[in-house]
Amino acid sequence: MSDDWNDYADGWDGNSDVRHYANRAFAALDEDAGISGGGWQARRVLDFGCGTGLLSEKLAPHVKEVVAVDTSERMIAVLQDKALPNVRALHADILDGSAGGAGTGLSGFDLICASSVCSFLPDYGGAVAVLAGLLNRGGMFVQWDWLASGEDASGLTLQRVRDALGAAGLGSVRVEQAFEMGSGGQVMPVLTGVGFRAAE
Repeated sequence: MSDDWNDYADGWDGNSDVRHYANRAFAALDEDAGISGGGWQARRVLDFGCGTGLLSEKLAPHVKEVVAVDTSERMIAVLQDKALPNVRALHADILDGSAGGAGTGLSGFDLICASSVCSFLPDYGGAVAVLAGLLNRGGMFVQWDWLASGEDASGLTLQRVRDALGAAGLGSVRVEQAFEMGSGGQVMPVLTGVGFRAAE
């Protein structure tokens, strides 16, 4: 992703639409995976494209560790300033392989979240394949993105997400509209894509 996101970092947390999106994404995840119901205290999460960590903040109290990664140096600086106790904020591009693997703790995740990230990636399918490889057996990948009305519209189509998750080797794939966001008199649908790495 472009470092142009640095320009948005200082005011990001003050944007009510951004906060609402993070709240809705966490609520949808909690409903699916029972994050806040216990049983996740020993699990590790990757918040891919974390921005200033609004989703990481919600996940952190319920899990062992959140590794929050973004290519925007300024977004990561805002997150680091929050000093969240079990959130490790990293300015890195984990898709290009330069951030390392097991030795850096950038593998072995029970859950990988990508909130409003994937539709901005130049190689969405390739990114999902890389991320799927960072999951533990039985681990869950979940993304939220704007639902595109067609192939040429901004966002992602349900079919494109299905294809990418399947091609990445994820199973039990579910892709659907998750919620809607209202902004400027428009209603914008948000999709979710969920897939699991095989348990064996």
